[in-house]
Amino acid sequence: MRKTKISLAVAALIGSTLAVGGAVAESGGYKVTDIGAVEGAIHTSPRAINDSGHVVGQLADLRGQNLRLDLLDPEAFESIEDINNPTERERRQLRDYLISSVGGDPKFQNLAIELGFYYDTSSIYELDGFEALDDETGERSDSVSFRVQSVNNQGITVGQSAPPYQWIEDTDDENELARFHLRNAFPQGAWTDGVNYTLVTGEPGLMLNGTAGLFAINDNNVAVGYASVANGQVLEDFYDSRCVSEDDVDEEGEPIYLEPVEACLHRYWFARSGITGAASPLMDEEAYRWEFDAQGNVVEQGSLGLAFDKEEDEEDVFETLRYRSVANDINIHGIAVGVSQRQVNGGSFTRPTLFTEEGAVNMLDEEEAEGNNSLAIAINDNNIAVGFSNISINGNFRQRLFHMDVTNGVSEAFYPNGFFDDSSWQPRAINNHGQVVGVGQNDSVQNAQRRSTGFLYDIDTDTIVDLNTFLSCESEYSILDAVDINNAGEIAVVAVRISDIEEDGEVSEAARLRTLVLTPDGSEPGCPETDEVQLERKGAANHPLWLGVLALFAVISLRRRKSAI
Repeated sequence: MRKTKISLAVAALIGSTLAVGGAVAESGGYKVTDIGAVEGAIHTSPRAINDSGHVVGQLADLRGQNLRLDLLDPEAFESIEDINNPTERERRQLRDYLISSVGGDPKFQNLAIELGFYYDTSSIYELDGFEALDDETGERSDSVSFRVQSVNNQGITVGQSAPPYQWIEDTDDENELARFHLRNAFPQGAWTDGVNYTLVTGEPGLMLNGTAGLFAINDNNVAVGYASVANGQVLEDFYDSRCVSEDDVDEEGEPIYLEPVEACLHRYWFARSGITGAASPLMDEEAYRWEFDAQGNVVEQGSLGLAFDKEEDEEDVFETLRYRSVANDINIHGIAVGVSQRQVNGGSFTRPTLFTEEGAVNMLDEEEAEGNNSLAIAINDNNIAVGFSNISINGNFRQRLFHMDVTNGVSEAFYPNGFFDDSSWQPRAINNHGQVVGVGQNDSVQNAQRRSTGFLYDIDTDTIVDLNTFLSCESEYSILDAVDINNAGEIAVVAVRISDIEEDGEVSEAARLRTLVLTPDGSEPGCPETDEVQLERKGAANHPLWLGVLALFAVISLRRRKSAI
């Protein structure tokens, strides 16, 4: 079942040229449904679909947030004529300034970057229960991001969120009275049934409660993801050198903080938030499991370990900088899959990992994982796991999908071709019928940036389909990625559509991420891939307005890769 857990990265422009080395399925068609949008959010992208056809996902490029204009210095915004009455475009510029330019400074307002949504097949709405009112204004704080990851068949949604920010007054590092916008915790695991909203952590006693994220939940209300098991050494060094006075303690033996400890640690968190390849995470993090009751209370929790032998690693020539593991999915039997990483000087070893009651096990031997970069993404209730490995083909490393039966533990991994012999393709999800969806290269031109598309692959028949063929020839959408598939064969995909957006009374075109649900209806494929259609879609994929959307996908990719490993 699912569930896309590493990233929604789109590393190539989208097209529909089929250069096929594997088998292409002749398949019936699909009814295509755009699930709609939430007011104030430009982009809507899915993360998961359950067997009832309910979809959860992300809202991004948020408009109309509650900006505290009264706290901004007009002299810092000379281009804005009236800081207390900005135009829509100016409000967007102020939002971008607060998010990007000064987001690491806790003296400025913190705003949510992405929100979670729930679609129940008839309407779409925000999952807003982690939000709160601003203590000073009584209005919504708009400071809480909710990064949704998964939904089960009871409609329980999991992901990552955090407490809201609130304004406090305290002295800063120059002993001057200042205002700070702070929260009392790092991002944590999030659970909600739409009524109850719960934040969960890993091991107790860590700075600001540590970090955590829930990536999948099964129908027994057992979730997996990652959580902190210890403070990171770099974080402790930062705390000692930047947050606490050299005098160490006051007369009562308490630490002397140079500014509120939450403000100091916010700087460290922001500097590493969403950055790939950071030298060290906030915490030492491991794959983690939580069991919930019906109201979202944690009944049991604990680490799932990692697939490395630390004592054995001490004997080799590599200096270990850190270990990390993540559980990306869990099936109804409680079997989880994910990834373990050992970071060393100059690179890392990454292993697809099977998490069972007996511990964490590497799913591939060293010869199979040629590029030291393999991950397990999803597992269904028949114990078929899917993932991908970096494999050298014709002198180039390609990300190649594999599937494996783990009923009796690790077994042989199978690597089907995909659209052609040396294509890169990554799975996002698998249902109980062995149908796999994801993103893959469908253009065999030998260049650095091949076009990609969302795909449907059937393990039993070894056939693959470009999901763009299910759109009509006149469709205004192009499918970028297939994110999840349920047991009814319904597929949640990310698509792009060029739309009109009104701002300050002016209408302009913009590329918007949209969530589509493809429902099997037995009809003929929507648009056979003729040369004319291929050229048309290729041209659309190179539309200049898509560049902003691809940049957004790059940001999503960085965040997800950071979260996953």
